[in-house]
Amino acid sequence: MSAGKKRVAVLMSGGVDSSVAAALLRREGHEVIGVTLQLWDYGSVAVRPGGQRGCCDISHQMDARYVCRQLGIPHVVLDLREAFLRDVVEPYERTYLEGETPNPCVLCNSRIKWGSVIAKADALECDLIATGHYARIESGNGRPLLLKGRDPAKDQSYALWQVPLEALRRTLLPNGDYTKRDVRRLAGQLDLRTARKAESQEVCFIPARYDDYLREKYPGEVDTLGEGAIVDGEGRELGRHTGFFSFTIGQRKGLNIRDGRGPYYVTELRPETNQVVVGRGEELKRPGLLARGVNWVSLDPPEEPRPCRVKIRYNDPGVPAVIDPPAPDGSIAVRFESPQRAVTPGQSAVWYHGDTVWGGGIISRALKG
Repeated sequence: MSAGKKRVAVLMSGGVDSSVAAALLRREGHEVIGVTLQLWDYGSVAVRPGGQRGCCDISHQMDARYVCRQLGIPHVVLDLREAFLRDVVEPYERTYLEGETPNPCVLCNSRIKWGSVIAKADALECDLIATGHYARIESGNGRPLLLKGRDPAKDQSYALWQVPLEALRRTLLPNGDYTKRDVRRLAGQLDLRTARKAESQEVCFIPARYDDYLREKYPGEVDTLGEGAIVDGEGRELGRHTGFFSFTIGQRKGLNIRDGRGPYYVTELRPETNQVVVGRGEELKRPGLLARGVNWVSLDPPEEPRPCRVKIRYNDPGVPAVIDPPAPDGSIAVRFESPQRAVTPGQSAVWYHGDTVWGGGIISRALKG
């Protein structure tokens, strides 16, 4: 290979995005290896209603293998089931049972795709890894800068805030400068098997409702939690629930409150008292949040309060806010320019400086006015 060309392990899920990422890198002259991760026992990933299969289904591995054959590149499968169970599935389950709402994609990205896979890439003698994520990496001040993807409708930088700095140094994101329409068009021009394949939108390892899944997986613990009260902010009981883990902040449906004064929304979960707290829509609004487990992705932490733009969920366009310097324990307080609805513990808060991912953390709690 000529100077600048690398040996690259491309993570191929069997979808169109990773297929095109591999094709783009091969076109640039890199030595590309398609790498598919086996994260789950295929027999346990059920077909969803309507015949839809989860992204852990074996058919996706076969699609990835077929695309690699079309591109003329080798294809390998890495068995990471043990790491996936330990680092993604079990934390996901425990987070719900602790009264928070997890984001398994963030864990999978940081601990599996940019965690376990880095070591495997070394064994394959690969210089770099690449994925089909819609985000960009540029150089600045001697470190990689993680930026939003060019396509605002598909930007996936929010889900990458936890990726370690050293892993970003070894990463290529070839789709970041393309729109989804561009990627589909390129796949069609190359006649790739995945060109018209539908996207998977659900948690890949749970074929049913997550609360039913938890009841089946942890019957003793769920039974111990038992039935509890649905209360308002002043502690008045308005109804009963059969598991606080079935609810998330902002939820309106399924509350079974019939006092004629609705609608009500979930405003807080209290696992220590087995209560679900509800209130009016205005009661969902919070002036800020406290985040833990912070990772300063592209820029250093501020030494004084600084303006930024913060996203508190994947499809959130972001809102103006101010972040404080880190507390002694490393946590960060974020204060919104105007109160925001449904600040959800367990979800990610990601703050941006322009298009650059400044940092991110896990929401510990909403601040009260």
